[in-house]
Amino acid sequence: VGAGADAGTPTLDLSLRLEVRRQHGGFRQGFFGPDYELARFRTASPDGAPLATASFPDGYSLQGEVRAGWDAVSYGGLQRHLRLSLSAEAFSWGRLDVDGRVAMQLLGRDLEVALKGLGMGLGQPGARYLGAAEARWRILSGKLYVMGTGGTLLFPDGDGALRPGAVASVGLGVDNAR
Repeated sequence: VGAGADAGTPTLDLSLRLEVRRQHGGFRQGFFGPDYELARFRTASPDGAPLATASFPDGYSLQGEVRAGWDAVSYGGLQRHLRLSLSAEAFSWGRLDVDGRVAMQLLGRDLEVALKGLGMGLGQPGARYLGAAEARWRILSGKLYVMGTGGTLLFPDGDGALRPGAVASVGLGVDNAR
């Protein structure tokens, strides 16, 4: 059961979603999501079993999502000075999953800076926390961009345990988004 609302003005886009979900019979809401690949090795749960053998308690969850985009000059489309996305799901057995991203366009929209965070299984042993930052600088009238990303990640060991690590990358790209 759920409800949603969308609102829009020339400078603001807002989307809200709220769902109450019944969890039972082994069905896992969010089975395809940011935690799926890691869960194949070890779930974010007290037992830390691989996803195929992990138990999933019967119960309920409340899932909410907020997406907002604000623009000072209302260019529309992909152009937003500020974008926010936040999703959270609280389960009746004490688990909390949170995923968020905030991005800002600066310096005449030539620079975009974004921060991302993910927390899975919060409130339980074996919780996971991941974070990242990204910067994208557009040059040559916005057709070419240079980007850099850095953040945390988890590597699976041979025995299935997840080991924390860090990642950094740089790149060069071309697009016609403007």
